[in-house]
Amino acid sequence: MEKADELKGIHRSGTNIMSFFDDNDKEHELQKQQSLAEVKKDEYLKSVELLKTLIQKNGTKSDLNRIIAVGLLIETTDFLNISLNKKKSIKENMIWCNKQYEKYVDTTK
Repeated sequence: MEKADELKGIHRSGTNIMSFFDDNDKEHELQKQQSLAEVKKDEYLKSVELLKTLIQKNGTKSDLNRIIAVGLLIETTDFLNISLNKKKSIKENMIWCNKQYEKYVDTTK
């Protein structure tokens, strides 16, 4: 197993045949990153959908409009190539969502 790890670290692009394996490794890594980005996006959307349901039952029109906007922001974001501004915006909005969730869960008890 240790030898396999050592072999993986060797840069193989020096030969045409081995460059195929380098490209294959890069493609595999990209697919893994894409999968993680999609999982994160799906988690955010599920959270937003849950909060939207709570707000529809007990919330204000203003809060409902904002949660819909947050959902659209998340849906249209490419999480694999996210800019710093969009990342900051999503983070701020998810903090707002968490506060709203706590507020609406407390009012339903």
